[in-house]
Amino acid sequence: MLKLPGHIPGLGDLRDLLSGAPSLTELAKGSTVWLAVTGLSRAGKTVFITSLVHNLLSALHNPNRMPLLKVVGEGRLIAAKLEGAKAHLLPRFPYQDNIEAMATTPAGWPQATADISEIGIDIRFMPTGLVGDLLGRISGGAATLKLRIVDYPGEWLLDLPLLSQSYAEWSRAMLALWRRGVRAEAAREYLGFIADHQADEVTSEAVAKQAHDLYRALLITGRDKHGLSYLQPGRFVCPGGLGDVPYLWFAPLDVPEGTSPAAGTLGALMEERYEVYKREVVTKFYEDYFRNYGRQIVLVDVLGALLAGRDAFEDTRLATEAILESFRYGQHNILTRLMGSARVERALFAATKADHIPDNQRDNMSALLRNMAALPVLEARGSDADIDVTTLASVASTVEGTQDIDGKHEAVVIGRPVGGAKQKKFFSDAIPIRPPRPDAWGAPFLEIPKFEPPLIDPAPVDGIPHINLDLALDYLIGDRLR
Repeated sequence: MLKLPGHIPGLGDLRDLLSGAPSLTELAKGSTVWLAVTGLSRAGKTVFITSLVHNLLSALHNPNRMPLLKVVGEGRLIAAKLEGAKAHLLPRFPYQDNIEAMATTPAGWPQATADISEIGIDIRFMPTGLVGDLLGRISGGAATLKLRIVDYPGEWLLDLPLLSQSYAEWSRAMLALWRRGVRAEAAREYLGFIADHQADEVTSEAVAKQAHDLYRALLITGRDKHGLSYLQPGRFVCPGGLGDVPYLWFAPLDVPEGTSPAAGTLGALMEERYEVYKREVVTKFYEDYFRNYGRQIVLVDVLGALLAGRDAFEDTRLATEAILESFRYGQHNILTRLMGSARVERALFAATKADHIPDNQRDNMSALLRNMAALPVLEARGSDADIDVTTLASVASTVEGTQDIDGKHEAVVIGRPVGGAKQKKFFSDAIPIRPPRPDAWGAPFLEIPKFEPPLIDPAPVDGIPHINLDLALDYLIGDRLR
């Protein structure tokens, strides 16, 4: 192990870079960084990873696609290639199938993923400064970073609050949500069912399973029909590989304030399964997986929330705040206990689909996401992850243009809607920088369709047009490529 004396000037950056590598020899052969990609349904995780991989593999041939990733912009990239097949524990992310789907005619978007998966890229590069000088004596000056990208559903992060809630507390919180706004109408059948089946009635496996099935159907309807995001438990919406195991067969019931379900009741059965779910699913995810991912990006469909209306937007805000808790630590925080000495070092919250609005509106979208998640309170970060916000488009499906509207030249985007015969211009009103007031929801903020992807070469040569993908990656792992 190389000892770095703290009193020598100029070694600070070197010490920081080598902090994750046991030796210079290992750095030369290949240090590893884990980058986790997550987000709620429709945020674009699959497209993000596919474009990121394709553009990294293409960067040596077309560096103009990724100039803001400094290792590319500074001409220090030597090679980037997919990691060979290994006996990994997680399923392999279907990059090749996805890129072929996007390169067909007519082009199509890849199938969304619903479980955890991974893919690896070996990045060979020339380090800078003292690191390059020292590595030159070992490996001819080159270093390798093994980038391991993990894809997992953001819905799983919505379950962290359950660890500090009893079944009775969680039930009361969930039912309070489902009794207001657009949720109340959607939940009519479920609320009617639990009105006939109280928590203190004699336990019944059949009734418990029926309640679970109705509640799970309610969550999926809330997501697919109403654009809701704050849906707990997250595994009811995105179960991954769990299957239909009996400890999942629970749902919220009316439990009076200040009471807990008595033994032998329906509520007690639900409570028992709820506690098993917390132990076997939620806790194990954080202990076995999340704690290993030092760098994470959370994708948020801010535009989709604006399009879906007030209830969906508020739900996205609640979900984003809940996800943020997985990156905040404290002396008596449950997350600290689960993570031990591990930490998420850097986290980036990214508002996706930046290509759907003109460039002059993208800073507004970043500001809106920052305010939705109350990120200004993280300025004094302390032991929390280093967190930032950006706006990006994993695949730029539009180009910028102008249009005369009421005698003014207005910025627009030009793209071809899915299924459309030709390209069209689309104009959006100003994106608000703060969550809109209740009286501001009378008219839609923007009406923009889903666009077809641009023409893509499936060979990793030209890359894929994007917005800020390189800047996001440089923030997340750029320090490991110096």
